[in-house]
Amino acid sequence: MAASTVTTPLPRRILIRIITSCTGEKKVNHERQLTLTDFQKGPEQVARREAELKGSLTPAVELYSGLQHLRLLRGIQAAGSNPSRTFDTDTWIVSAGYGLIQGSRAIAPYEATFIGMGSAERKQWARQLQLPGSVRKLLAQPADLIFVLLGDDYLDACELDASTEFGGPCFLFCGGRAAKRLPSICKLHKIILANSDAKNFSCGLVGLKGELTRRFLEALTAGRLTVQEMERAPSALTLLTQPAGQPSSRRSTARANHKVDHVIQIPSSWWQKPHREKLAYFIPEWDDLVDPDFDFECDIHSGGCGDWSNEVYAHQMYPEPNYDGILISKVVAEKSKKKKERINQLGVHRFLRVPRALPIMGDCGAFGYIQQKTPPYTTPEILDYYTRLDFDFGVSIDHLIVTATEAEKHERYDLTIENAYEFLREHRKLKLPWTPIGAVQGWDADSYASAAKKYVAMGYQYLGLGGLVRTSTPETLEVLHRVHRVVPERVKIHLFGLARLASLGSFADLGVRSVDSASLLRRAWMGTGQNYLTMDGKFYTAVRIPEAGKSFRAKRMVTEGRASADEVERLEARCLEAMRHFDLGEMGIEAVLDRLDEYDHLITPDRPPTRELLRETLESRPWRSCPCDICRHDGIQVVIFRGNNRNRRRGFHNTFVFYRLLQKALAGEPVGFVRNGFQVNPQRTLFEEESVEEVAGAL
Repeated sequence: MAASTVTTPLPRRILIRIITSCTGEKKVNHERQLTLTDFQKGPEQVARREAELKGSLTPAVELYSGLQHLRLLRGIQAAGSNPSRTFDTDTWIVSAGYGLIQGSRAIAPYEATFIGMGSAERKQWARQLQLPGSVRKLLAQPADLIFVLLGDDYLDACELDASTEFGGPCFLFCGGRAAKRLPSICKLHKIILANSDAKNFSCGLVGLKGELTRRFLEALTAGRLTVQEMERAPSALTLLTQPAGQPSSRRSTARANHKVDHVIQIPSSWWQKPHREKLAYFIPEWDDLVDPDFDFECDIHSGGCGDWSNEVYAHQMYPEPNYDGILISKVVAEKSKKKKERINQLGVHRFLRVPRALPIMGDCGAFGYIQQKTPPYTTPEILDYYTRLDFDFGVSIDHLIVTATEAEKHERYDLTIENAYEFLREHRKLKLPWTPIGAVQGWDADSYASAAKKYVAMGYQYLGLGGLVRTSTPETLEVLHRVHRVVPERVKIHLFGLARLASLGSFADLGVRSVDSASLLRRAWMGTGQNYLTMDGKFYTAVRIPEAGKSFRAKRMVTEGRASADEVERLEARCLEAMRHFDLGEMGIEAVLDRLDEYDHLITPDRPPTRELLRETLESRPWRSCPCDICRHDGIQVVIFRGNNRNRRRGFHNTFVFYRLLQKALAGEPVGFVRNGFQVNPQRTLFEEESVEEVAGAL
């Protein structure tokens, strides 16, 4: 008797159909690309033109480079690369030139869009392309799941109505206006998107449909989500923010990513920097982190949204830190409940992911409570805080005088001195292991010198002079000269918020042994003309391309009626495309500047012209000659003024340059700065002097 053979049936493959739109941005361009006129002349003309451009024909799914399409492609690739799931994707493009085409069809570069057409013209042309009938026929074909990613103009061209049939559950992304026009149809699930969704999913509106589809596809193919769960959910978007079966939440709890959450190793050569014998540079910690795997082409955060658990500090992006220590203010360390819990649990060194030997200084952050009558902390509380979190240096509680009234000046002055006395007395009594620094405030050279003399008599070996951030260099030097007369050489001085390169040698001669400043880092995204610093001391302006749907200026333009959301997104995408093509040598500077001018003038019509500043940046291409790791890795993205991951990278680059110029200055080498083609007075440069308002705003 023959043995029976049992065969296991193969699992049925799940078909996901995707209908998306063409985009104006394309990976392949040609100076003789097809135009709407070619398509209007009919198929024979299109065929002739395609023959002329035979070498540029590209599968439709690979041709488009708009943000929506790039994000969608990541989801399609995830579905196709997961061997443990049985998913097929069937992608179609609604093109204003070709009509409805399958993603695999090879087409020529072209320029045609439904956006900007009048309703009657759009419908007439769509019917000539046989678009409404083709889309309806495709929607009616059997599928396990259908995604439709079409803007208002493209939806209007497809003319969906109550007679439209669907071969499976269809999830259609749209705005509120389009949702009202679309009929309620069996199997049609309208996912209405708004600015709040762009914020919740950390994605501008221009790419949001592609981003959400990507997330759905990844969740489906990873087994975290099923089609049935999507059909049953009152709002499918809630399924993207928590594991299947769990209560909905707009944000999932971030878990530490071991790829980023680790203590750095610092090479032995870094510890031997000779400049520290004169003066050390501390950088303030103000949540300056970035996503190391940020996708610039798609504007996608690898962790979904930014958080300490999936981002890195500047010292994690370079072979060694670009500063000698880090300063953390208590008001910054405890600005949020999550951060407060983390830093109290881990201690400052582990929180910052640095070795125990790297110096960490703590202060109270007087700018954070400058408007209060008295500081919100007590000396016992601050002593316990510095000890528990394992600081190397701790600063006594001070109260800023710079904005005080004449009557308040002496009150704050005396309070700061009294706090310093209690601080040192209790520190000695408890025999605490870290170094105490007495915070000194004043309003002129005499008041600073008088307070410093009292601190020396108390027994302080380290003084911290605060409240000088908006004083000129001559005024600061006058204060230091007076203080130097009453402070012995053995007593160190720290300058809060000041790191003026041209004067560092003079500062060191007057007893200054450490400074802190984040001015160069923050200058990366503040103002125009001095956002990017080079090793030869030259400043360049960054290229502003605000995020549609996220930038307050872009959103204000829409609310004021100066442009539609679609128009803003189109201009934004054209600018990003121009920068990509310029970096590849495929677009000239004038053409790029024209696009940037158009978008910037619409966003901020009252801004002084920046064309010549931008021309200087693009002509010089400073990112190509920069030796820093960030510029070498991310290139032109570093000079684009847009979002945290570009702006802070540029700030990290500036800190890299600043740290090297600082070492030159302390070695006695001349250091000059050039901005916008003119030599800058090193005693009054903006990047060296943060105003009280800037610092308080950053906090």
